[in-house]
Amino acid sequence: MSIPLPLRVGGAFIAIALALVIFLVLEIAQHGWLAPVEITSRMVLILCAAALVGAFATVRRNQRPGVSQVIALTGAVVLVILSRFLPSSTLFITAQTWMLGWAILALMCAVILRRSVHRR
Repeated sequence: MSIPLPLRVGGAFIAIALALVIFLVLEIAQHGWLAPVEITSRMVLILCAAALVGAFATVRRNQRPGVSQVIALTGAVVLVILSRFLPSSTLFITAQTWMLGWAILALMCAVILRRSVHRR
């Protein structure tokens, strides 16, 4: 029996929320509170890698890791390594409060998706 899709997507949203909070804490530590945040291509790749890890790290106790899980986690590692070699080009600039809002929204999406599985 495989992991239901809402659990996988919910795990991805939880990982994205956690990564956004980590990025926010680092931004506050480096630049201070309410400073503008540069969203770079490196950050987007790391968020994609976090989503892959969150989606495929969910396993059942009696389930062995499958080929798709290994491929997805390898892809996440490749994305993180690739993010180190890309130029740090700014995609857009936003306020720190938006990052916190996106993290809260991602967490809310995760809770809604994961609860939808338990209602069935």
